[in-house]
Amino acid sequence: VLVFVFTLLLLFSVPISFSIVIASLVTIITIMPADMAIFTAAQKMVTGIDSFSLLAVPFFILAGILMNNGGIAYRLVNFAKVLVG
Repeated sequence: VLVFVFTLLLLFSVPISFSIVIASLVTIITIMPADMAIFTAAQKMVTGIDSFSLLAVPFFILAGILMNNGGIAYRLVNFAKVLVG
């Protein structure tokens, strides 16, 4: 069901992100009862978002912005140039 719906949506020129979501929801609803499907989908979405690696990217960008605004980024680049040459 999943592959069939996904392929069908791609043939109708639906964007890939929407195709994945719609195909997953159709598969969950056809396999499980509606109340269990909603609970399982919500639980999987929360579990997928709760990841340290996903939080590392925005915090890394924030650290870069803070270093740039504070002026330490310029000093670090100059220090690296002195070390490497």
